[in-house]
Amino acid sequence: MNYYLILDVGTTNVKAYAFSEEGEKLLEKSMRTRPVYPEPGWAELDPEELIETVRRLIDEVTSSLGMPKGMGITNQRSSTVVWDDEGALHNMITWQDTRTKNIVEAFSRDFLVRFGRALGKVFYGLSRLVPGIASLPKGAYIITLAHVGFGTSHSSMHLRWLMDNVPEVRRALERGEAKFGTIDSWIAWNLTGKHVTDYTNASATGLFDPFYLKWSDNIMGIVGIPKKILPGLQPNDLPVGETDYGVPLLTMVADQQAALYRAGVEPGSAKMTHGTGTFVDLNVGEKPKPASPGLYPMVALKTRKKTLYLLEGIINASGSAIDWLLKVGLVEDYSEISGAFKDPTLPRVLFIPAFAGLSTPYLRPDFRGALLNLSFSVGRDDVIKALIAGIAMRVAEVIAAMESGTRVEIGSLTSDGGASQIDPLLQLIADFSGKRIVRPEELNGSAQGTFMIARAVAEGRDVLSAWKEPRVERVFEPSGEKHEDFRRLWEEFMGRLL
Repeated sequence: MNYYLILDVGTTNVKAYAFSEEGEKLLEKSMRTRPVYPEPGWAELDPEELIETVRRLIDEVTSSLGMPKGMGITNQRSSTVVWDDEGALHNMITWQDTRTKNIVEAFSRDFLVRFGRALGKVFYGLSRLVPGIASLPKGAYIITLAHVGFGTSHSSMHLRWLMDNVPEVRRALERGEAKFGTIDSWIAWNLTGKHVTDYTNASATGLFDPFYLKWSDNIMGIVGIPKKILPGLQPNDLPVGETDYGVPLLTMVADQQAALYRAGVEPGSAKMTHGTGTFVDLNVGEKPKPASPGLYPMVALKTRKKTLYLLEGIINASGSAIDWLLKVGLVEDYSEISGAFKDPTLPRVLFIPAFAGLSTPYLRPDFRGALLNLSFSVGRDDVIKALIAGIAMRVAEVIAAMESGTRVEIGSLTSDGGASQIDPLLQLIADFSGKRIVRPEELNGSAQGTFMIARAVAEGRDVLSAWKEPRVERVFEPSGEKHEDFRRLWEEFMGRLL
């Protein structure tokens, strides 16, 4: 049977999908990983166990369907592993890990970092008067320095911690045998023997310069990371190499970028992925846009001929906020949420879903969730509706910030991820944002997008022109119910709180 095997590798689950040449999902298998939490705030995975899980899934799929025409990898971004020819030298540090907080603070005080931030603010102010500054690569780069710094999720910080604290890593560095990579790199190394990553994953490491498409000499110099341990950079339309299963690894692409590709390849294409949090990504075309508060520039897709860029905004808690409803017993499963909206009128109670801080566009990690304007008339359904409306309002704020910061108009957004099953959530996002929300039949946009890229590579077709619109299950149009009373209440309370 002719099919493509797509590996979707996360921190808590590894999934394997088999897609037919026509795009039909033939098979889906999943195995849970076993995260390790050695100390409070630390989050790790055993890299050797992870690759064993990947191989077990490959074996299960191939035992049922035979060998595929090729494989593709999509993965959560920013996790860090260091290895040599004998294997991993330490557990993988995942993006959730916060052990590098002190290192981040130390490097953020570095003179060059502070100078860059100050210079970036000056250029940001000038760009408001002379917009052409932001369209130049050097201008966009300098403006970005004002809004983007080191973070605990960055591989650059993980790598510095490993170099400082793990003797095996230091010895491998001294011998010239250490190799650094993210999840995609580690799997590619084990399957093909190639030490590579793709541009989409590289652009999320905190070590990469998206404006000049290379590892950043400035960051490596500040953090003290030797360039020789970094993986080679791989376009998304170039096969990585032959796997030890005798089939090619056709492509690697980060999960959010793969889902954005599935949504479209033209400037203005946008998607939102509702997982633990919500990632809103906007294709801004072939010229990178500078960062603005809470919006981060990255590579959306890199082929041998073209580069597409994106800006990304984040809502820290969406799916996890909805899971809180289950945890406290307000609902038993997602299906009960729609039942609370039999009366679609929104309550005057507000639920700000900042369980893990407010990200785009506020950048207030210290802020916590709030239930406001309570009265004795507030009941269970009101709290449920208020939470869903709060998530929708936060997504609408990110969309508005994107359009304002980029001057790229968003016509519609493709919605994927588990919470996309909730009709009232998508309808409220459409109402608050004024945008058309599209829900495809396949809610794993990362896996389907990676399949679409892999198929184009296998067929020798241009990845961008080979894009096809996915089958749509439902479209949510702005209803004309503007919920102005709710919006005014939200803006009033947010203004007071912030």
